[in-house]
Amino acid sequence: MKSLSYYQPVKPLKCPWRAPLKAIDERDACLVHGYQPVTIEPDEQNFIERDLYQLNPDDHAWRTSKKFFNDLPIYITKYFAKRYKAIFSKKGKTAANTYLREKMEPAMERARLVLAQYKAIPTTQKVYLLSGEYDDTEQSNFTPKKQMRFDFDQIEKNRKPPVNRLLAELEPSEIKDMAFKISIIIDRSIRLESEKYHAITQLGTSMAVVFTYEQVAKFVINTFGVKPPRKYKEQSELSALQDISKMISEKWWYKRLNKIRKIMREHLAIAMGQVSSKASPYASWDCVREYQAQQAANYEYIKQHQLLDEETGEKADLWDMVKKSVANPAIRRHELMVRCRGCEDIGNELGLQGLFLTLTTPAKYHNSYKKGGFIGHWNGASPRDAQKYLNNVWQRIRAKLGRKGIRWFGVRVAEPHHDGTPHWHLLIWVKPENKEAVTEIFVDYATKEDKHELFDKQGRFDHSARCDVGDIDPEKGTATGYIAKYISKNIDGFAMDGDVSDETGKPVKDMAKNVSAWKSRWNIRQFQFFGGAPVTTYRELRRFANQNKKAFMEYLFMQERVDLLTIYSMLQRDLVGPIKPSKLITNEELMKVIGKSYQSRMKTEDASITDTLKAADHGNWQGYIMGQGGPFVKRDDLLIVNSYEVLPFASPHGEDVRKIEGFTTPEETIKTRTKVWTIQKKSKVSDELEAGALALSGASGSSRSSVNNCTEPEKVQVCDQLTRLLDPVNKRANKSPNIDEAALAALLKGSSIRIDDATSIQIRPAEVDEHGNKRPAQLVEVSRQRSDDTNWMDFEGWDNLFAQPEKQEYQQPELSIFPDGDDWPLL
Repeated sequence: MKSLSYYQPVKPLKCPWRAPLKAIDERDACLVHGYQPVTIEPDEQNFIERDLYQLNPDDHAWRTSKKFFNDLPIYITKYFAKRYKAIFSKKGKTAANTYLREKMEPAMERARLVLAQYKAIPTTQKVYLLSGEYDDTEQSNFTPKKQMRFDFDQIEKNRKPPVNRLLAELEPSEIKDMAFKISIIIDRSIRLESEKYHAITQLGTSMAVVFTYEQVAKFVINTFGVKPPRKYKEQSELSALQDISKMISEKWWYKRLNKIRKIMREHLAIAMGQVSSKASPYASWDCVREYQAQQAANYEYIKQHQLLDEETGEKADLWDMVKKSVANPAIRRHELMVRCRGCEDIGNELGLQGLFLTLTTPAKYHNSYKKGGFIGHWNGASPRDAQKYLNNVWQRIRAKLGRKGIRWFGVRVAEPHHDGTPHWHLLIWVKPENKEAVTEIFVDYATKEDKHELFDKQGRFDHSARCDVGDIDPEKGTATGYIAKYISKNIDGFAMDGDVSDETGKPVKDMAKNVSAWKSRWNIRQFQFFGGAPVTTYRELRRFANQNKKAFMEYLFMQERVDLLTIYSMLQRDLVGPIKPSKLITNEELMKVIGKSYQSRMKTEDASITDTLKAADHGNWQGYIMGQGGPFVKRDDLLIVNSYEVLPFASPHGEDVRKIEGFTTPEETIKTRTKVWTIQKKSKVSDELEAGALALSGASGSSRSSVNNCTEPEKVQVCDQLTRLLDPVNKRANKSPNIDEAALAALLKGSSIRIDDATSIQIRPAEVDEHGNKRPAQLVEVSRQRSDDTNWMDFEGWDNLFAQPEKQEYQQPELSIFPDGDDWPLL
C-alpha cells in the first residue's frame, strides 16, 4: 500500500475572488486624517440620548439638532424617552419620530418658556464654579479679589463644565448640600466686602455694615435670583446684621431652595398639562402628594408632643389644643361664615346694596382648555403671576373708588380654575346711589388689559369673559348664602357631598385637598375681609370671656346644692318660660342652666366696651364691628386694640419677636395669655400608658398614615402569629427580635412595618367572606415597588391635552355662576 506524505500539492481555486480576505495590519493601513467609522457612538451624551442612539442611530443627528433630550429636566425627558421607545417598538421609527414632532415638541417649547423664568436660579454648575472662585479665606488672608462675578455663558464655551443639574432635579439631600455651599459662598463674599471699608467712628462702622449688606444683597439677586431678606427699606446697622445672619445661614438657604424647587416643579407640571381637568385639577398629583405627606408629618409631630407650663407644671395635649384653634378647618369655616353674616347684617342695618363681583385674568394667563388642548398664546405665567395681576387690578380699582369718595366694605375669596389660574369672587356693600359708579369702574379696570379679545366677530363688546357684576337679591337668597359655597369648597367641602364641579366634572368635596395644596404651593391668600376691626382682637375678647366662664364653672362645682338652688332662684326673674320646680331639678340641670346664663363682664364704666365684649363672646360679628367703630373705622380710632409683648433678640437671627398677650381698652390692658406654654416631646412612659389605655378600651389606634381605615385586629391570634414569627429566630440567635416596642405597637394598630427596601409586613384584619365564614387576622408580607419619578406624568387622556379643540378661538374658562404676606422666595 502506497503511503501518503503529509504535504500535498495545493490545487488552484476555481473562484479565487470568493476566498476570505486577509486582515489588514494597522501598520500597513493608510487612512485619511480625521476619519471616523460610521457606527462610532458620539461623545458628550446623557444616558437618555445614549439609549435612544442604540435604539435608533439613524435619527440621532435630527434629535440632537432639535435638542429634544438635552436641555430639559431629566425627570421630564425620561417620560418622553419612555414613550418614544414604546412607540418605536410597536409602530416603528416613523410613528416614534412623529410623536416627537407633534407631541413632545409643543410641550418642550412650553417647558422652555417656563425654564427661562428660572434662569438665574442656582444650579449645580453655578454653585461649583462659585465655590472655586471663593477659595479658603483663611489662606488668602481675606484679600479681596478683583473679579467678583463670572460670565457663565463664556465659561461654558471655554471650558468643560461639570454636569449641570437644575434645582427642580435635585433631591432634598442634594438641596441641603447646595444650601451649605451657598452659605459658605455668601459668608466669604461678606468677608471680602467688609474688608473694603475701614471705619474709625461708630457712624462709619454702621455705614460700613449697611454698605456690606447692600452689596451682598445685590450679589444674591444677580447671581442666584433669590429675594434677599430685608427688614426695612432703610436699613440700620442692627437690621442689616440680622439680615446678613440669615444670608449666611444654611437653614435659611435650605428653606428657600426647597421652596423654589417645589415652585419650579409645579410650574413645569402646569406647562406639561399635568394641572388640568383632564389630569389633576387645581394642583398636580406630585403637589397633592407632597402636601398630604406634609400634613401627615405635621399630624405625627403634633400627636407626639405636648404643652408644658413651666411655672405650674400643668400639661396639655397639643392635639387637643390644635383642634380648638382656627387651624381646625371646621372652626375656620364657622368663623368665616359668622364674619360674612355679620357683614351682611351691617349692610342691612345701614341700608347698603350688596354686589357680587367676579374678576379673572386675560387669556394669556390661562394654560389649557377645559375640554382639553393647550392654549397657544399662554405667556408662561404661573398662578402666582396671575394672582399678582389680580392684586394690581384691584389696587387700581380701590384707588379709583377712593378718589371718587365711594366707601365700601366686604370680603374676597380666591379660588383656582381647573388649570390652577386663580380668579376672585368679591362680596361688597356700597350705597345704592353708588352702585352704577362702582360697576362702571370695576368693569373698566378689569377689561383694560387685552381688551381686544372681548369683542366678538360682529364687534360687540362683552365683558362677561373677564368679569361680572351681580346684585344681591334678598328674595333669591342672602348674601351669606351666595358666598357660603365658595368658602366651603375651598376649605373642606362641608355640606357639598353631592355637588360636582362644572369645570373638573369631579366631586367638589374630593377636590378640597387639591385646592388646599394649590393654596399652599403658590402661597395665595384665599380669604380676605375689607373694612372693620381685626379678627385677632375678636379672638382675644372671646378668649378672655371663655377664661372668665371657666373660672365661674369651677366656682359652681365647689358649691353645695343649697347654694346652687339659691343662685337658680335669683335667675328665675330673667328666665323666659315655665320654671322647673327646685325639688324636681337635678344638679346636672342646675349646672347647665346657671352656666348658660353666665355673661362675661369687665370692670369698666364704659358701656360700649362691655357691649363689644358681650358681642364677641356671643359670636355676634355685627355687634363687635359696630362696637369698635363701624365698618369704615380707621385703625387709629379702634375702641379696643391688641396688646403685644416684645421679646428682644428672641429669634435665631437676633430679631425682636412680638407675641400677642391680650388687648388694650381706653382704661386698661388685659392679659389673656396668662400661661407661658412650651412644646415638648411626650415621654415614653406617657406614650406607653396611652397605648395601653387604647388597647384596654378596644379603641382603634391611629396608624402612621394620615387616615386609619384598618379594622381592629384580633389581638390573641395576631400575637400568637407574631410569637411564631419571632421566637424561633430569637432562640437560634439568642437575642431579642429585630423590632422595637414602638414598631410592634404600630403594627398592632394597623400600620405596615418596613423590613427592607422591597418588603414590609402588615396585619391583615379579620374578615367575613360571602358565606359567613370568618377569616382570622393574619400577618402578611407587602411587596414594595419603588415609584418611578415619571409616574406623576402617566394619566389617561394625555393625548387629549395635545389635541386642540375644533374651535381654535380662545374661550375663557367658565366662571362660577352667581345665582347658583408673604414669604415668597423669588424676586
